[in-house]
Amino acid sequence: MKPRAGSKALIREINEALVLDAVRAHGPVARAGIATRTGLSPATVTGITAKLLQTGLLTESDVVRGAAGRPARLLALGGDTVLAAGVRLSHSEVYVVLVNLRGEVVDSHQEPLESTTPRSAAAAVARAVRTAAVRRSSAALTGVGVAVSGVVDHAGGVVRHSGSLGWEDVPFRELLSEMLDVPVVIDSYVNCVASGLLLFDGRLASRDLLVFSVGPSLGASVVVRGRIHRGWHGAAGGFAHSRVGTSASAAGRPCHCGAVNCLETFSSHWGIGRELERRGEVAGDLAEREGDVITEAADTLGTAMANASKMFGPERVVVAFTRETNLPVLTARTEATFHGQYRHENTPAPELELTSADRPALARGAAYDVLARMFTADMTDAGADTRPYPVPAG
Repeated sequence: MKPRAGSKALIREINEALVLDAVRAHGPVARAGIATRTGLSPATVTGITAKLLQTGLLTESDVVRGAAGRPARLLALGGDTVLAAGVRLSHSEVYVVLVNLRGEVVDSHQEPLESTTPRSAAAAVARAVRTAAVRRSSAALTGVGVAVSGVVDHAGGVVRHSGSLGWEDVPFRELLSEMLDVPVVIDSYVNCVASGLLLFDGRLASRDLLVFSVGPSLGASVVVRGRIHRGWHGAAGGFAHSRVGTSASAAGRPCHCGAVNCLETFSSHWGIGRELERRGEVAGDLAEREGDVITEAADTLGTAMANASKMFGPERVVVAFTRETNLPVLTARTEATFHGQYRHENTPAPELELTSADRPALARGAAYDVLARMFTADMTDAGADTRPYPVPAG
């Protein structure tokens, strides 16, 4: 939302976000508990919650009785009257989920992507979102988040580079916003994985994390005190196009970015397939693959993850493998290599968690990227367009 310094509207938006976030983190919760956690006066909380109840963003649940005083009604996040759409865009399909304020998926839709040209892809995303939303026509759509494989300028809404889509500097948020009448957020696969971990998992609140995604491409997300660090140019977490133990000028594996021997060419699904083909083998499904190509992919990936982790010092490292790369040989050796890199360190390795990043998880994370705007008092975030979220008429 666009900041309006000193205005009553800005103060109201901040206070509403504070209340919603308190309910998200601690609900069901009484109004007195919201006032304590936010520092707002009881009268202010009463006024804000009345409005949020009217619009369906909050709902009243159980009645609790304290040791003294009147019974208090507990407040929880609203039901399915407000939804966010999350999209996982790949080179072959559009996969959409609709998510309510509690983070629950209430509907989904998928359709093939006939063309990866930016305008055609935007039209396919808009069409798929409308198809899903029409089945929930009684709900207000608060926004659309899109997960794209590659390097994404979240603040500018620009896909800087996507090898799987063949895009360079595509203003995809602008293209999609022309076709939809709700706010749009564009983010990378890995940041959508991070969003999925952060918003509704209380274990990770205010934590320092590194999140890696391993799939068509590679990605990294840096989480500082529970917030994704975007960097100066809005695309922090450059990982796929770094190099480990190779010279940038050495003959070797050409990358789709134009460089040679990027990490992407060793450890992504695309890179593994390309190397197998270079050796005269049919890449196909990697599910039963073993051998030195997979071993090298795991060793290179585990070493690169450990190097990044040593520099940042996170409490936890999460590695999310897509279906194509969730291979026992690859995952087990990556984990072993990562821990092996700490054998001679003075500090122990951070906790390492391996997880999967399937289509629903990535799409859900993209929807959480939209929902996060409703729960933050930081109104200067330019990671989405500035139209306020729509809510049902009171």
